[in-house]
Amino acid sequence: MPKVRAYGADATLKACREAAYGVAPLSGYRSLDFKSTDLSSAQPLGDDPLLGRGRNAQDPYRGLITDEGQIEIPLDLRGTGFWLTGLFGDPVTTAVKASGSIAFAANPSAGDTITLNGTVWTFVSGIPSGNETQIQATATQTVDQLVADLNASADAEVSKCTYSRPASTQTLAIEFDIAGPTGNGFTIAASAASVSGSTLTGGGHAHVWESGADDIPSYTVEIGHPKLVTPVFFRHLGTVMESLAFEMGQEGPANARLQLVAQGEERYAATVDAAPDSYALRRFSQGRGFIRRGGSALAGVTGGSLTFSNNLERVRVIREDGKIEAADPTFASAQGAMSVRFDGATLVAEATDGDPVALEYGFTFPEGYALRFELPRVFLPKPKYAVSGPGGVEASFDWRAAFDDTEGTMLRAHLLNDVTSYV
Repeated sequence: MPKVRAYGADATLKACREAAYGVAPLSGYRSLDFKSTDLSSAQPLGDDPLLGRGRNAQDPYRGLITDEGQIEIPLDLRGTGFWLTGLFGDPVTTAVKASGSIAFAANPSAGDTITLNGTVWTFVSGIPSGNETQIQATATQTVDQLVADLNASADAEVSKCTYSRPASTQTLAIEFDIAGPTGNGFTIAASAASVSGSTLTGGGHAHVWESGADDIPSYTVEIGHPKLVTPVFFRHLGTVMESLAFEMGQEGPANARLQLVAQGEERYAATVDAAPDSYALRRFSQGRGFIRRGGSALAGVTGGSLTFSNNLERVRVIREDGKIEAADPTFASAQGAMSVRFDGATLVAEATDGDPVALEYGFTFPEGYALRFELPRVFLPKPKYAVSGPGGVEASFDWRAAFDDTEGTMLRAHLLNDVTSYV
């Protein structure tokens, strides 16, 4: 039943990439998840009083139109890539194969088994037949024989993967033959060895964005209230993404804030797209977040934040509608903060000497899907810390990132998921 008042629970958010700045596409929109938004146009009133007309106020004039605001979004497995494309430009996407391993602490015994996607493979001391491998003199030699037997197998499940033994290990490495997310469902088990997980992991599509692109896309964004007695849809043309910021904690879902700059707002009685595409929602959790230094988990971190900005220039020219001509990216910047339990050693030397460190902020899922922000060159200030009671002492580092000549970027965002493309 139509409603006389608008409620956030009924609001919709749709967006589509523009082929030309400020020109709304006719189709191809996506319905996107969001928590809140204040994206809206405003046109202030100004005063320019004339003398000789008494003490009462005269008619105001209308100022320039601004159409800006924030959208708070969930950091999720699929929809986040849409926003990252708006922030950085098109990603480089490659398909990745799922992989896993089975590690043998000792030479298998007769009757021990491994199970590959339901197919049981048995170690025997005598002459092998079928799905069997003969135990050799050492664990390394047995794994080598296992590799040869598995790669030669005609079993429909076993042959879905390629097998190897990394040098100087007693480990069976398993790689699914087809790149993409399919391999994440391939199960592995062992009766007397350690498996990397119940299934292979890490298969999917790896999307990589880099900061500093000369061109970033614009979008038409529609915020609608379809359940009103008189439905209303606010369409924001020429919307460019200025910044993204998020905080890291110890529990709860992960969210982010996007700052948007649009050319102008138009009001309609009907939606731009009645049947938009959408992403299946799967949110990242703070409980599976991480902050790493040099590829290793940073100890004692209690909280953190990251902000990236394109620092858009609102291009103002003389035009009769009062709107901006464009929103152009200037210098890209990244900064953030970390709170760590003070131990007198962690990051203190780097902060004192001024040496840059490599940081990563990110979130993961059990099957290897992940979102991470890689900052190869981060400078730390000398931290301020305070002892405020008998409890633990914390130090806060408000860092800034800089361009890295070797990496060719300042910030690199990675998203591994099951979405084929964001272009």
